[in-house]
Amino acid sequence: MSDAPQGPGWWQASDGKWYPPEQAPGGPAVPPSGAPGETSVGATLTYAWNKFVQNIGEWIILWLIFLAVAVLFAILAFTLAVGGAATTSIRFNTIGFVLGIVGGAIQGVLLVVLARAAVMAVSGQPLSIGSAFGLTGNNIVAGLVFGVIYGMLNSFCGLLGVVAFLFLGFLPVLSALDDKGADALGESLNLSTGHASEAMVFWLVGWVITACTCGIGSPIAMIGGTYLAKRYRGEAVAT
Repeated sequence: MSDAPQGPGWWQASDGKWYPPEQAPGGPAVPPSGAPGETSVGATLTYAWNKFVQNIGEWIILWLIFLAVAVLFAILAFTLAVGGAATTSIRFNTIGFVLGIVGGAIQGVLLVVLARAAVMAVSGQPLSIGSAFGLTGNNIVAGLVFGVIYGMLNSFCGLLGVVAFLFLGFLPVLSALDDKGADALGESLNLSTGHASEAMVFWLVGWVITACTCGIGSPIAMIGGTYLAKRYRGEAVAT
């Protein structure tokens, strides 16, 4: 789906959006690229890595923006937390919890930005940083929903944050693909639980890679998640 045609055969629906030839009503089915069943964790990571390398310059810039926001927020959080610790433990815990939610919300919105870039890469479009940041209202809502849930879980225990990715990792991706908001929650749960042996394992691996690489694994996770979502829905992916 796009606001403008992306090549020959693209058609405009009644919602004003443009769709690829394989989604034309009554049109011939176009099989996804690659052999059927290439949704294993290894195949997904390989695909994501190759797409990351193809546009490594743009991905590094997006990662640096992601990292800069995280560092600035961490400095602010540390400053406020130290001030809270000087009073009472209740205030300290409250500040930490609130900051965890706010930080998660910011991270959630940034993940949608990465997901929008991932959609371009997986769809074979040129990766545009400006377009990645062209968030719609639904994109922001989806990012906030994911981020708040992640922030709350992470505030209780760092390891609980991975639960948000296991069950809702597709939420930013679906928002980027279909311009969905909070209504992407249900489909994200269905995709994750319906393909648990692949999808949940992938999101777990993606979370570990991201945590161990200061966030550089986030683009790879979003590319892989977009690849899986499109393959599970029978849609074509770019080679």
